[in-house]
Amino acid sequence: MTNKTCDRGRKYVTNTDSGRAGHYAGPLAQGDSIVVEASDLQSDPIRLAHLHSSNGIYGAERWTATQIRHLDASSVHAVVITIGAKPGSKLFHEMLVQRGIAAEHITLAGKLNLKIVSCLRRMLLRRRIEILHTHGFKSDILGYLATRSTHIKLVATPHGWSADEGLRIRFYELVSRSFLRHFDRIYPLSEALLEDFRRRRFPDRRLRLVLNAVDAGAFEECFNTRQPRQPGDPFNILFVGRLFRPKGVFELLDAFACLKVQCPAEIRFVGAGPERAALGRRCEVLGIGANAHFVGEVSDVVPHLAWSSVLVLPSYSEGIPRTVMEAFCAGVPVIGTSIPGIRALITDQVTGGLVPIADVPALARALEGFAANPKAAQSMAANARQTILAYHSAKRQAREFEQEYRGLARRDACQYSKSSK
Repeated sequence: MTNKTCDRGRKYVTNTDSGRAGHYAGPLAQGDSIVVEASDLQSDPIRLAHLHSSNGIYGAERWTATQIRHLDASSVHAVVITIGAKPGSKLFHEMLVQRGIAAEHITLAGKLNLKIVSCLRRMLLRRRIEILHTHGFKSDILGYLATRSTHIKLVATPHGWSADEGLRIRFYELVSRSFLRHFDRIYPLSEALLEDFRRRRFPDRRLRLVLNAVDAGAFEECFNTRQPRQPGDPFNILFVGRLFRPKGVFELLDAFACLKVQCPAEIRFVGAGPERAALGRRCEVLGIGANAHFVGEVSDVVPHLAWSSVLVLPSYSEGIPRTVMEAFCAGVPVIGTSIPGIRALITDQVTGGLVPIADVPALARALEGFAANPKAAQSMAANARQTILAYHSAKRQAREFEQEYRGLARRDACQYSKSSK
């Protein structure tokens, strides 16, 4: 069999017709070589894979699901590959399958397991993937290793750094950034993240700003059926996210415990995380166990947004938090910490409330203000929703990525082939 290479000297990854229509037909045998003509490549949709390694359904996972729903399937055929063996690592995969989105799961554990690299590589070859889009430090590293010496384009969307999560995670992210320097493209979700990459001397030619986006249509019914809250009505506080200290969850509990409001109040935590048990114990110490509820992981946040009077995100650091954007679309007022990622969405007292990091009294006062003046809070929510509709449309983002993917997957007028390693 003749191997031909393109002018860039990289061989292209291809597969037999059994890989069409999104079906995984098993690993390539050692030494397999598969050829596809350039005419086939030009007429077929671009073959894209998203790669995730997570223990739940958070902002990055919802970002990917939203993007795929809005991509033109005749232009881009997408599959999501998830990795992990810990509890919760398959939740995103199961959600995707339920929604009819092509998905594969690799049930292997370890931060840098070479078996994962081998399995992922073979999966990419079998599916004839042209572009691999990674999300998170583990996916960045594994994606890079799995696509070495292939023609697969490698791109990443950083969803923010975890500077306050501890030395171990910061080390992994440092390693990840060293790999990201070799990616074909990096797509920061905000101006702040873009500037962070520039400060770290990433070349502009590899950076493309594509603003975070949300599917407003998914929250339309919630918005249309939402009843204006009146003074004295129950005040329902919602947190959505991972339950760990840098999300400000302990400060939120403390602020809830010292609230002075003239109405019934409850707080609900949606999500899982390492601090779940400690938060439960904290509730008992504060004497708020009857009014604080932990519902765990959910695949649909809409019912919880419909229940809520306000969403609170008291994080120490964020990218562009998708949770806030979804609350805006649903017409839910939001209080967040005054950090770059949240300030990109919230103008204080215009589109929401801002408080200093880890300031329990300030957070309690902000909650009391929203509880006492629901009309003002709802006015901020209306302003915020208009901002999201104008600048953060999921359809707009999908069109931008389709253009990016087309540019990256330039299909040269030559025959490509690839031998499996």
